Amino acid sequence: MFIRKIKLYILIGLFALGAVLGVACDRPSLQESQQDLFDELTTEIFTHEVQSDTLSLNYTLARPEDFGIIHEETTLGEYSIDYMKEELLLTEQYLDDLKKLDYNELTDTRQLTYDILLHSLELQLQLGDYLYYMESLGPTTGLQAQLPILLAEYNFYDKDDIDRYLELLVCVKDYFEDVAEFEKEKSKQGLFMTDAVADRIIEQCEAFISAPEQNLLIEYFNEKIDSFEGLSKEEREIYKRENRKAVLDYVIPSYEILINALNELKGTGLNKAGMYYYPEGQTYYELLAKLKTGSDKSMKEIIDMLDTATGDGTLEITKQILSNPTIFDKFETFTSFPLTEPELILEDLKEQILEDFPAPIDVNCDIKYVHESLSDYLSPAMYLMPAIDNYTNNNIYINGNDIETLSTIYTTVAHEGYPGHLYQNVYFRNQNPAPIRNLLPFLGYDEGWATYVEFYSYQYSGIDEDLVDLLEINSALVLIMYARADIGIHYEGWSKSRAISYIKQFAGDEETSTMIYDTLLEEPAIYLPYAVGYLEIMELRDIAEEAQGDDFEIKDFHKFLLDIGPAQFGLIEDHMEAWLSDDESSLQSSTSE
Repeated sequence: MFIRKIKLYILIGLFALGAVLGVACDRPSLQESQQDLFDELTTEIFTHEVQSDTLSLNYTLARPEDFGIIHEETTLGEYSIDYMKEELLLTEQYLDDLKKLDYNELTDTRQLTYDILLHSLELQLQLGDYLYYMESLGPTTGLQAQLPILLAEYNFYDKDDIDRYLELLVCVKDYFEDVAEFEKEKSKQGLFMTDAVADRIIEQCEAFISAPEQNLLIEYFNEKIDSFEGLSKEEREIYKRENRKAVLDYVIPSYEILINALNELKGTGLNKAGMYYYPEGQTYYELLAKLKTGSDKSMKEIIDMLDTATGDGTLEITKQILSNPTIFDKFETFTSFPLTEPELILEDLKEQILEDFPAPIDVNCDIKYVHESLSDYLSPAMYLMPAIDNYTNNNIYINGNDIETLSTIYTTVAHEGYPGHLYQNVYFRNQNPAPIRNLLPFLGYDEGWATYVEFYSYQYSGIDEDLVDLLEINSALVLIMYARADIGIHYEGWSKSRAISYIKQFAGDEETSTMIYDTLLEEPAIYLPYAVGYLEIMELRDIAEEAQGDDFEIKDFHKFLLDIGPAQFGLIEDHMEAWLSDDESSLQSSTSE
C-alpha cells in the first residue's frame, strides 16, 4: 500500500471553541470540554484526510455517509512542491492547536492518541525540510507499481462507485503529469535517481502497458462487472466499453508520460551511491528511518541493535550445527513445507495460533494472484487493508502460483494472513478505535508484527523442530543483514566494495551480493520497518519476560501489543511498563489475599 503523508490542518472555528480553555469552570465540565474538543479535532482531521482523494475514501470507508462524509469531486489529489508546502503550514498550525488542549483532562485512550499524533506531526514537520528528497517512484513500493493493484481492487459497493471509478481513471493522467514534473524539479536540485533505478521503473511501466487490450485493469474490471448484481446486460456492456476507453485513453498514456519523463531525465542523477552522498542525505535518511521504523532510538542505537542481533544469531546457528551436525544437511535439502495451498494454510494457521494468540475474528479472505504484467516487480505477497467499516472482507495477493513459489509460501501466508497483517488489522478495527488511528501509518509496528509472527509461524508448519529453529534464526539474520547494509550504504556512506563485502558474508557469492546491493540502492530504508520493527518487538518481549519471570504468558504479551495497536515503539514501551506494573500489583494483591 501507499505510504501517504497524513494531511493535517487547523480545525475551522477552533479558536472560537478554544475560548472554553480560558473559562473558569468545575473539573467535570473542563474534562468534558477538553475531550469533546479533542474528538472534534481528530474527527475533522480524519474527514479532511479521507476526502482528499477518491481512492483514499473508497479504501477507508464503505459507507462514508455514516461518518457524515459526502463524496464531492472525484480526484487522485495533488502532487507538487507548492501543495506540500501548503500542507506543512497547515500541519504546523494543527500541531500548535493540539498543544493548546489540556492533556491531563483527556482519558487514557485519548492521551495515547494525542501522544501518537503529537510525535507524528513533529516528525512530519522535520521531514518537511527535505521535500525534494522525497520519492514517490520505486521498483517495489513506488506509485507506478502499487496503483494498478489499488485500482483493480477499488470497491464497488454500489453503482455510484462504478461511475466514480471510471471518473478516477481519467484523473490518473493529470496525477502522473504532476509526478513527472516533480521528478524534473528533483533533477534540477541534483536529486534525481540513478539511471539503473530509472531503467527498472521504465521496464516495469513498459511491462504493464505492453498489451493494452489485455491490461489487468480491463480484465479485472470485466470480471467485477459480470459478478456485480443488479446490472442489466446492456449496462454491463456500456460499463465495459467505458472502462476500456478510459484505460486506453488515460491510464496507458499516463504510464507513457512517466516513461518519457524518466528517459528524458536519465543521466542527470549525479549520485550513484547512497543517500549519504547527497548534500543533506544523511540527515534525511535518519528522519526517514524514524518514520519507517517508529523507533525513537538513535541511528547508533539501531546499528548496535542490528549488530548485536547478528552476533547472537550467528552464535546460535553455530551452536545448533555443533550440537546436531545433521541439521545443516536438513537445512540444505529443505524445499517445501507440508502445506502448499494458500487457502489451506490460512485455515491451518487460524487454528494453530489459538494457544499463543487471542482468538481471531471471523472474517472472509480471498486469495488472489498478481497479474503477470506486474509479477517481476512486486513483493512475494501483499495484504490490502480493508475499509474501517468493512473489515470482514479481506484480500491477499500472492505473486506466483507455480509449484516452486507455493512450496515455501507457508510463512509468507502467516505474514500476510494469520497471525500477520490480516489478523492484526481486523483485531484492531474490531476494537473500534478513534477513526484517525486507522489512517496514521506505522510501518515499523505493522511490518515488525508481521515479520515477528512470520518467524513465529515456523513452529506451526509441521516440519522438524530442530529445523524450525535454524530456519527462523537464518531468516532473521538475512533480514537484519539487509537492514544493516541499507544503513551502511545510505547513512554511513559505505562504498560499493565495502557493502558487497559485508553482504557476501551472508549471501555467499559475488553475483548475489551485487544484486542485493543494487536492490538496496533503489529504495532507501525499505527493509528497516521489517528488521527494526521485529527487533523492537523482540526487545519488548524480553522486557516482559524478565519482569514477569515464571508468570510470563506469551498470549498475554501478544494481546497487549494487539490491544495498544499501531504506534511508536517508545510509546508502546511506556504503556508496557504501566501494564507490567498493573500486573505486578494484581499479583501482589492476589498473594496477600
